[in-house]
Amino acid sequence: MAQEALARARELEHLSAQLSHELKNPLGAIKALVQLARREACDDQSRERLEVAENEVERMNSILQEYLSFSRPLDKLRRERCSLGALADEVLGIVGAQAATAGVAIRRAGEALVEVDTRRLREALFNLVTNALDATASGGKVEVRIAQRDGEAQVEVRDSGRGMPPEVLERVGTPFFTTREQGTGLGVAMARAAFTQHGGSLEYRSEEGRGTVVVGVLPLQQKRVTLGAASAG
Repeated sequence: MAQEALARARELEHLSAQLSHELKNPLGAIKALVQLARREACDDQSRERLEVAENEVERMNSILQEYLSFSRPLDKLRRERCSLGALADEVLGIVGAQAATAGVAIRRAGEALVEVDTRRLREALFNLVTNALDATASGGKVEVRIAQRDGEAQVEVRDSGRGMPPEVLERVGTPFFTTREQGTGLGVAMARAAFTQHGGSLEYRSEEGRGTVVVGVLPLQQKRVTLGAASAG
């Protein structure tokens, strides 16, 4: 029964990824046509409406990209020696302009060396940091704290944002649950899957009005987690 369920899950993953890929091509064509029509529009109202259409197509592309990432098989890690400090600095560099525009201070402290799939972990950390930025008002701060102890590396993403009430906190990480108007709810689910896949964990601690702390734990020594094991929890 378990083997049948696993085979079915893999089949659904494949079909979902194939469907997403098939949708990307027509969306690209639609976007190109909308951009062309916008450039040739004769009045401001038409240009504004076409700009809305272009933005919505881009949003659909972003959703598809997140879904593709979420539906990738969980048993294909490409591990390499990685500095978590350098990885965090790379992510903070990417979001630096967004943070500056929002008036939010960002910083990283600490270091740890681990063997991880850097692409997956970078993607996970990017999702966690951008979520923290979105939740933090001007004048606030987002920190990435890294520590190494007892055979584990710990990555904390702390923000001084609005925090979450208990009923929202207990649903964080559920696919397609989101409190953001333009969100999909897949970012946290993808991040949690990435940490779990590496043999670690990801937990949220939050209190309304007092910010949020995301705690990710990774083993320093390699652990292989198969799709079935990662999905069991």
